[in-house]
Amino acid sequence: MMARAQITERFYRYLVGAPVDRAPDVEFGYWPQTIRRWLHEGLPKSLDDWWYQDRERLSEKESGDMFNRKLDEYFGFDTSGEEISLRVHINPSFPEVILGRENDRTLFRDQGGVVAERYLTDVDESSIPHFISFPVKNRADWKGLSARYRAADPTRRFPESQVARLRAAIADGKMVTAGMAGFYGQLRNWMGFENLSLCFYDDPALVEGMVETWADLCVEQIRKLPADIPLDYLSWWEDMASKNGPFVSPGQFRRFFLPAYVRVMDEARKRGCTLSIVDCDGDPGVLVPLWLEAGVNVMFPLEVMAGVDPFAWRREHGKRLLLKGGINKEAIAAGGAEITRELERIKPLLDQGGYIPHLDHLVPPNISYGNFMAYLEAKGRLLGR
Repeated sequence: MMARAQITERFYRYLVGAPVDRAPDVEFGYWPQTIRRWLHEGLPKSLDDWWYQDRERLSEKESGDMFNRKLDEYFGFDTSGEEISLRVHINPSFPEVILGRENDRTLFRDQGGVVAERYLTDVDESSIPHFISFPVKNRADWKGLSARYRAADPTRRFPESQVARLRAAIADGKMVTAGMAGFYGQLRNWMGFENLSLCFYDDPALVEGMVETWADLCVEQIRKLPADIPLDYLSWWEDMASKNGPFVSPGQFRRFFLPAYVRVMDEARKRGCTLSIVDCDGDPGVLVPLWLEAGVNVMFPLEVMAGVDPFAWRREHGKRLLLKGGINKEAIAAGGAEITRELERIKPLLDQGGYIPHLDHLVPPNISYGNFMAYLEAKGRLLGR
């Protein structure tokens, strides 16, 4: 694996097999309800001020990302690069409209045209929305929506301020990262789970057209990067599995998605990309060899309660498969000896290398602040901090 030698961050160097003093210490993130609990159990109140101030001046995603970074800094976690904000947004977006309110919930159409029931604010509560409708139901809908994702759209140019920030990060020894929705994930955003599931059989050509549009946009964004900006680490959001397995068969993945993954990964490799991670909840085990074939070599978050066995995945695929996550949340919530047993369980995987241990999803609110701190202390000893 050809690593960019100028990168000094432990996270990158560890995964590409370069010399490091220890494995990185990171976590996935936190549910807002967890933060509310911890503020009553010892988390500094100054973080509460940051939480609300960010909400007042930033978008929900921006403020959530910023707060997570501040909390990660507080816990002393390792950094993991500077992110390129790819310009794959919808344009023009749909007007945001509140269609109804009931108690603490709102029926809301978002900028993507999705109608869903959501909490009014995720500062105190957060959950997966209850989806009502999606913008694409048929070919006519897709013809209208696809015009909002034109790769040649002038708003997709990278702002000079972002390019300057990336150049400063590169000079500081950081890796450059980018993230995008995967092909199943983006199509589900457009069609919804049920409509997409039927569309594979009822209109496969429509699925192929949507995949091609998304691949074109992702490839063009990578090509538009200034020549001196590398791309070291590409992440995909692709929640396409439950505890019973993935929502598409390996045959469907190979037909509809694999060629598009290969297109984007080939373009990323031209920029020096050596690491690519897929975020897929549930148990997508039968799809792992297909992602590896495309060049996606890091699997995450390895949900224990969904039946994921990272030891079995490593035995099947060897060290070319890199792993991240895999610590059972419920063991940490139980505390005490259960924390010790859980870390002992994953230690042989850590000893193999190419594995970064952390909770197998966001930190849930049934984990007390005391148990989380005990877990971090024990994990730190395991890592040699």
